[in-house]
Amino acid sequence: MSWGMQGSCCVRGQEYFRRQRFWFMNNIENRKNKRYVVEGLQGNLIYSSDLEILNISIDGAAIETTRRLELNREYLFKMQYNNTQLILRGRVVWAVLVSKKGRMESFLPRYRAGIQFADTLSEKQQILRRFIEENRLRAMESRIGGLRCKISNTTAMKINLPRKYQVRKISMSGMLVETDYPLDINTHFDIELLLKDAMVSILVKVVNCTQRGFLKTSPYDIGMEFITMSENDKDILQKLLLAFEE
Repeated sequence: MSWGMQGSCCVRGQEYFRRQRFWFMNNIENRKNKRYVVEGLQGNLIYSSDLEILNISIDGAAIETTRRLELNREYLFKMQYNNTQLILRGRVVWAVLVSKKGRMESFLPRYRAGIQFADTLSEKQQILRRFIEENRLRAMESRIGGLRCKISNTTAMKINLPRKYQVRKISMSGMLVETDYPLDINTHFDIELLLKDAMVSILVKVVNCTQRGFLKTSPYDIGMEFITMSENDKDILQKLLLAFEE
C-alpha cells in the first residue's frame, strides 16, 4: 500500500501549538480568501493501493485486497503497460471476506471482489486485451462477459481507495481537516468533498501536519492547499461558502 505517509511528518505537544500558531497567525494577513469554521462537512482522501488479480477479462476481474470494497460502488483502477497508463472505472458486483495465514500463525483479513469494468472503449479494450494475451497463464472459465484468465503479472494493477477526513475550516484556496492518520508535507492527493447534493473533486497539496496531543490515537490537523479543480466544482464550492454567510 502506497500512502506517502510517515510518522515523522507530524509533531507533538508544545511543538504542535507552536506550528499551529505560526501557520494560522503568521499567514492570516496574507490570506486572500476568507476561512469558515464548519461542522459536519467531510470527505475522502484518495490513495493508491496494491491488489492481486485473481483472474481477468476485457469486461471484468476478480481481485483480492487488504481493504473492504463497497458493493455497487465504482472505483478507479490503474495499470502501467508498455509505457502507457491504463485507467479503468469498475463497479463492485460481489465482495466477500477471506483470511490468509500470516506470521506467527495469525490470520490477516483479506477481501475478494468481482469487478465489472464500466468504460472499456475500443482503445482501452485493445490495450487491456494485449496485456491479458501477454500475461495469460491459462483459461479459467467462460463468462457472459468473455473468457476469464489467470495471469502471471498479478500485481500490475492498483486501485484508488478512499480514506475519510472531517473538515474544520475551509476557504476557496484551502482547508484544515482532521484525520486519524498522518500525511507527508508537500505530497499531493486527489480528494472528494462530500456535500448534501454534490461531490467536489480537488487536487490538493499537504502544507501542514500536526498531531493534537501525546497519545498514539490523538487526531491529526492537516492543512491542505487547493491546487486544481474544475470550473463547475469551483462554482459549487463558492455557493457553499456563500451559504455560510447567511
